[in-house]
Amino acid sequence: MADESSIPRPSTAHELVELSLQRSYMNTERTLAVWTRTALSLMIFGIAVDRFGLLMNHPPWRVADLSDLLPNPLSTLGGVVLVAMGVLILLATGFRFLAYGLKWHRQNPRYVWYHTPWLAFSFSMLIAAFGIALLVVLCVFRQ
Repeated sequence: MADESSIPRPSTAHELVELSLQRSYMNTERTLAVWTRTALSLMIFGIAVDRFGLLMNHPPWRVADLSDLLPNPLSTLGGVVLVAMGVLILLATGFRFLAYGLKWHRQNPRYVWYHTPWLAFSFSMLIAAFGIALLVVLCVFRQ
């Protein structure tokens, strides 16, 4: 068992506050990552719901009428709603993280130029743009 004197401890209250501030910012980044993963899961599930409707309408034999190959409108609607929810989650959490991150960096300036809230925000907006493109594909190109 380690001796109590061998455990490194912050020497001042300022270091404790500094560590707490860093943990707070890292917790916010992890929260954004969790919401991004949730939104991606919703979008992927939306695609699966949309394609499942196509699978249910497609008979395993030769088709004479090509309208039989169109997806079920209800499953397409369900897929669009799930993808739209994922996009809304990404937009809301991305902008909320950016607001918190900019305020945090104004109050606690860091000298590391590449670790700003813009990187995580840009990633969430890129995924939201992917979701919007997916919505366009689901709504416009219906086969």
